[in-house]
Amino acid sequence: MPMYDYTCTCGTTFERRVPSWSSPAPPCPDCGAATRRRPPSPAMHGRAAPPPAMSAAPKSWEGLNNGDRDTITHWRRAAEARRDFESRHPEHHTRKEAIAAHEGHFERNPLTYRELATRAATTGDANKAAHEATQARKTGER
Repeated sequence: MPMYDYTCTCGTTFERRVPSWSSPAPPCPDCGAATRRRPPSPAMHGRAAPPPAMSAAPKSWEGLNNGDRDTITHWRRAAEARRDFESRHPEHHTRKEAIAAHEGHFERNPLTYRELATRAATTGDANKAAHEATQARKTGER
């Protein structure tokens, strides 16, 4: 039995299963007046959302469930989907920077080579610059 959407002049809209497409329109359930069939609402299956950002991918062996094949395959496919998405929609492209350090104090806020070079420009020493960046991360600065 097909289901159709109906509307009444009193403003009521409703769905009703009828025996066939040629069945007469049922009366309005609110006022009893004659109704007319209206175009159905579109069915919304699934969703339209961009693939997860590359930053969401795991960056450690533990994040990949210690090398679980299914997890690796999932993230490889997600990365491919993201690359395809970014090639079609360049406004969603995320800029990547080379990471100098990503462990310890830099786990949540990685040290980029750009930041390291900027800090080293004043002292001329990359080791001192890395130490300054570590101290800044400890105090919550950037």
